Amino acid sequence: MVKILSGLIIILALGSCYHTTPDPSFNKSLIIPADSMVTLLTDLHLADGVITTIKLKDKSLGHLSTEYFSAILEKHKIGRDTFEESLRYYAYHTEELNKIYEKVIINLSKIESMATSR
Repeated sequence: MVKILSGLIIILALGSCYHTTPDPSFNKSLIIPADSMVTLLTDLHLADGVITTIKLKDKSLGHLSTEYFSAILEKHKIGRDTFEESLRYYAYHTEELNKIYEKVIINLSKIESMATSR
């Protein structure tokens, strides 16, 4: 009886993970093109790396993260709404996000190799 009950619970749990919801609607005018997203995410990850290596006395790391994030968005002339909608879009379209991150990793690897070769 325990095996049957356990099997039924597993089947119900797996079945509840599968859902057939329609595609969410996205504001296509706010979606950042993939190539621009690669550049933006590369900059964000570089900033994150810098922040994690800094030991601060006066500012909290959270405050510094917010400043870097805002500065990077401003550099790329991207608003927070545009960035958030793009993240939501690419999180739903995982194949595209995987391709973007493959390029981000290549960019970061190139930057790392340039920094270590000095």
